[in-house]
Amino acid sequence: MIQTGFGKLDSILGGGLKNGTITDISGANGTGKTQLTLQIVANLISHGGTVFYQDTTGSFRPERLVEMLKAKGFDSSFLDKVTVGRITNTSEQINNITKISESDFSLIVIDNVTDLFSFEYSKEDQMLEKTNQFAKYMKQLSKTALDKKIPIVVVNMMRKIADSEQENLDPVISIFTHVKIKLVKKPTSYEGEVFSGLRRSQFLYKITKEGLVDLT
Repeated sequence: MIQTGFGKLDSILGGGLKNGTITDISGANGTGKTQLTLQIVANLISHGGTVFYQDTTGSFRPERLVEMLKAKGFDSSFLDKVTVGRITNTSEQINNITKISESDFSLIVIDNVTDLFSFEYSKEDQMLEKTNQFAKYMKQLSKTALDKKIPIVVVNMMRKIADSEQENLDPVISIFTHVKIKLVKKPTSYEGEVFSGLRRSQFLYKITKEGLVDLT
């Protein structure tokens, strides 16, 4: 089990991210998705773990991770425990599952998990192919988490559909994820929801240099 470093969330999760599971972190821009992800990474590597961070959007910022480490009293040398893979197409993303299977990382992070699939299968008549390819990928990823007995964190974006925002490829990703964490920015606060099995829990948070912290 890996603690997130956010006490309120760890309490809701029963201690943290469990081995063999996929946790899906979603939300609109500016809600703290990547902040929470880096917070989990910082907490893990400061306790000796190693991370394979797959970056599909080019948004990984080591300086933010260093800031979180320094807030914990650690220096930038701990970045050596993070292997970053810049993924530029779905073939690379899919093939990286083999790399996960052959590695001994403590945690896998994929940020963003759907972006490249949506980019490469952007036409309306490619919707079925996109859904099928992504479902195959998520099935392989879920099996790998179980086989390796490690947690996998995937970060996902929101899409505007009609008058509402929905998680990208939600019908597929919901089948293969064990825990869903949805982050929302309200006019005066940030709110989080955790869906695990039939359970739904909520929390309030703010974003600081340490990452997400409890607002209540």
